Amino acid sequence: MGDRPEETTDSLTLVDFIDNQTKEIIRINNQKDALLKDLELQNQELNDYAQMVSHDLKSPLQSIETMATWLQEDYKEALEPYGIENLKIIRENVLKMDNLVRGILEYSTIRRMEGEFYKVNLNEILKKLIGQLKISDSIKITVPNNLPTVYGDKFRLEKLFYNLLDNAIKYNDKEEKIIKIGFEENENYFNFYVKDNGLGIKERYFDKVFETFQKLDHENNSTGLGLPIVKKIIDIYNGKIWIESIEDKETTFYFTLKK
Repeated sequence: MGDRPEETTDSLTLVDFIDNQTKEIIRINNQKDALLKDLELQNQELNDYAQMVSHDLKSPLQSIETMATWLQEDYKEALEPYGIENLKIIRENVLKMDNLVRGILEYSTIRRMEGEFYKVNLNEILKKLIGQLKISDSIKITVPNNLPTVYGDKFRLEKLFYNLLDNAIKYNDKEEKIIKIGFEENENYFNFYVKDNGLGIKERYFDKVFETFQKLDHENNSTGLGLPIVKKIIDIYNGKIWIESIEDKETTFYFTLKK
């Protein structure tokens, strides 16, 4: 007994529909792959451009700094007070520009570093960083003795903690600056935090501070790249980062690293 005509028609219609949907999915996937390749190429070009600009700016900045220093030292008797002050301002701005160039170069290359992850002892990382930071008697940093060993690379992990600590020190108006580092762990992640008793951050800026060249304090010497570098490193490690803060009282940066 043969199929009824309407059943045959329905079957053919379903086959055509599935075939068309399959072709559409293939087309969309090909389009997505092309867009991803184009985006990757654009990012590579931007990184190459950032490195080129950063490299080309170093030499003239060094020349300006050398010339300003030479004038300030060799002609200090002949210069009026306003001349000495102007040379000081020039040198300060050269330093700011140099820090910005270094920050751009660091931000553009942080993802391009190759190499396998390996076990990194965070106790050693923090001990080294606290020794490098300019810690005065008014700054107290508390670090647990049992920080875990994580999979990663020393360079990025040093940059991660350095920028969070540097941010906690710079944006702190308290007479006694208190910074606390801690962690908890679950089955898959280590959950870290860096807490300070500084200026605090308004909630509307929680995402904004991770964007490049965004600074909440225009008088600060920050380049606006420290926290974007932190976010980029966390993304590379497939972790998450978020903020809790009370304005004028405290800020806590939480972030996760996979075990």
